[in-house]
Amino acid sequence: MRILISLIAVLSLASADDKPPKSARGKASAPKVGIKTPGVQIPFANLKSEAEFEAPAQPEWIFFAGVAFAPGKDAIEKIDSKTNKKSEPIAGLMKPCGGMTSAFASLWAPVCGTSSLARIDSKTFKVTNTIHTGVSSVRGVIAATEDSIWLLTDDKTTLSRIDPDQNLVVGELRVPAGCRSLTFGETALWLACPAENKVLRINPATNLVDKSIEVSKEPEALAVGAGSIWALCRKDGKIDRIDPKTNKVSKTIELGVPNADGGIAFGDGFVWVTETGFPLARIDVVAETVVQQFNGEGGGAIALSPGAIWLSNIKGGMIWRIDPKRVLVTLPE
Repeated sequence: MRILISLIAVLSLASADDKPPKSARGKASAPKVGIKTPGVQIPFANLKSEAEFEAPAQPEWIFFAGVAFAPGKDAIEKIDSKTNKKSEPIAGLMKPCGGMTSAFASLWAPVCGTSSLARIDSKTFKVTNTIHTGVSSVRGVIAATEDSIWLLTDDKTTLSRIDPDQNLVVGELRVPAGCRSLTFGETALWLACPAENKVLRINPATNLVDKSIEVSKEPEALAVGAGSIWALCRKDGKIDRIDPKTNKVSKTIELGVPNADGGIAFGDGFVWVTETGFPLARIDVVAETVVQQFNGEGGGAIALSPGAIWLSNIKGGMIWRIDPKRVLVTLPE
């Protein structure tokens, strides 16, 4: 009898070992990091996307302006948000990098391969001008204000002001090395400086840094929304909410995921975060807390458009379109 029981146990173990590996969005064991509050963590596999797209180049950034844009191989990929299909890419751009912006009837795209800034007609998607500015290698190098395009043009780091009428650099400002995630909102430019543990507030009228704001360690991505600046701080795995009226951190929100690369965006009344191993998290701006945190493979870049979250898996070379309403009704197992 004992021999029979032992044989059954051995066969059971062998059967478990023969099970096929789980897919990239398959079920996985609960992670040891992240928010531990019951009901907050949810397997990313439970969240159904509206559409999935293969990305020919690592999708380190996503931008939306009527169409979703992402880096391709010597081109910028375009995804039609009405049909959920890729359309003709914007070709002839050697290693587009650092994001995009839309202003002055044009799209503006930094191109690392030629150290230049491409100006693209927003209707025809044809390159109308190439400005040889230099481009920083960090993420989030470009933003637009009412009268100018702003670009981080080297890794020292130089912030350059570009006149869209002349297509020329008309001003420069030196900021600490490695600053990134240039963002405009609440009447100012904002810049995350990881090495300094600071977020800079820059006055576009004077080309000067107005305030240097102490935040949690290694701020790497910024978003503007709900009357605040939101800084994703990599080292500590935290989000700092900055009040632009006081230029001080008014709230620090724990993500529980230290040392993870990621991005942040605002839309539909929420702050959304993507991090390696936690592709998507939703933050209630009123309660100032993480209310959903999806764990699993993925994470990288994020952008919001009406009725859609555009999310990338850098390592997997994928872009997902997700309905924010679907996120809200996706529950833990």
